[in-house]
Amino acid sequence: MLDHVQLAAPRNSEEQARAFYAGLLHMKEVDKPSGVKASGGVWFESHAALLHLGIEEPFHPATKAHPGLTFSHLDDLANRLQTDGYPVQFDDRLAPRRRLFTNDPFGNRIECIEQQIPVIVPKRLTNGSHVRLLAPASSLATVESNILDQAITVLESFGLRVSISQHARALNPFGSSDPACRLDDLHTAFADPSIDAILCVRGGFSSNELLDGLDYDLIRNNPKILCGFSDITALSQALLTQSGLVTYSGPMLRALASRDAYTLQSFVKFLFESGTTLIEPSVNWHDQHEGKNVTLSNPGPVVLSSGSATGRLLGGNLCTLNLLQGTSYFPDLRDSILFLEDDYEVHPATFARDFTSLMAQPGADQIRGIVFGRFQLATQMTDEHLRYLVSLYPALSSIPVISGADFGHTMPLFTFPIGGKVSMEDDMISIQH
Repeated sequence: MLDHVQLAAPRNSEEQARAFYAGLLHMKEVDKPSGVKASGGVWFESHAALLHLGIEEPFHPATKAHPGLTFSHLDDLANRLQTDGYPVQFDDRLAPRRRLFTNDPFGNRIECIEQQIPVIVPKRLTNGSHVRLLAPASSLATVESNILDQAITVLESFGLRVSISQHARALNPFGSSDPACRLDDLHTAFADPSIDAILCVRGGFSSNELLDGLDYDLIRNNPKILCGFSDITALSQALLTQSGLVTYSGPMLRALASRDAYTLQSFVKFLFESGTTLIEPSVNWHDQHEGKNVTLSNPGPVVLSSGSATGRLLGGNLCTLNLLQGTSYFPDLRDSILFLEDDYEVHPATFARDFTSLMAQPGADQIRGIVFGRFQLATQMTDEHLRYLVSLYPALSSIPVISGADFGHTMPLFTFPIGGKVSMEDDMISIQH
């Protein structure tokens, strides 16, 4: 594993280096260890990249060898560089990934790469659109037949045509189907021009087994709606980071079969329409607890930290998202607004542990806002738990953080785009779709 990259600089150039790397590239200066301070130079870091500027005499700039640094907004960086007199040269040979080249004050070549490839928003559904039911996580064989029939009836009431993927009911010892079967179903659905959307039948387990085998070029060249939540979080984040496809966290078979008006209205609005939607809280919410169906009034979102923010919507199921840490599928957290939820298997301490792991990731210091979905009663999570958890991270006091939003493993739930744009103003959420 690479520890750092070193570039050379001439003697007494530290202030110029700070003006360029910290001032324009927004890298953070790192204190040099006492044992090497006397040699001069200056060290920087950004998003887990470590760059050391060392003094060299006689000095010779590196005009071919160069570091490649990632940035969340490449055009903003280009404007800063050009305004300060540093020419930039965009290069599209790695398309769809965007990058540019420039030189630092000493003539060293620097490559700047936009971390997220350009996003693709799939076409909306219309009357007559074809929806393929597919099981990227747990098998359709684990879903009751009456739930399937009721969900198909609901989808058909929207004017949709429904089909089921070839291997949806296949079953392996872990409750899913073999990864090759699920990959074949996904590739077949994306490649088929008659299919307009993929609706995941349920969450469960094992969608992260598919990520290394997916044909991301095929998916980028044939974008279409994919909707699901819970374990589907791993698939959604990988499709965003590797193909740029915006997917949707939304109802699967059981939620559709419930015929809940709030859930279905949001599903239709986000998958059939375009625009900006202000998310209104539901009147009541529902859970299954200790073998009983429980209905409670909804007090609405709780503000844990006030403020306003706009950013890219990331997240979903927290423990599933954390499975991607250390891989190329984990999203760039910079300038993001995180939507986070988990199911009945967590309790306050395990959720806090998972949240701590997320907040230790590169770019977490540049998260713009957080929305916690509603927790199931079995978790015994309270707003006091969440308020304490948020207080452990001083940086969160300056961004909006709310809890109790209508998504997660309770009902109802609203649909939202993973990779889309979202704005927060205290407890108000507006989502572009």
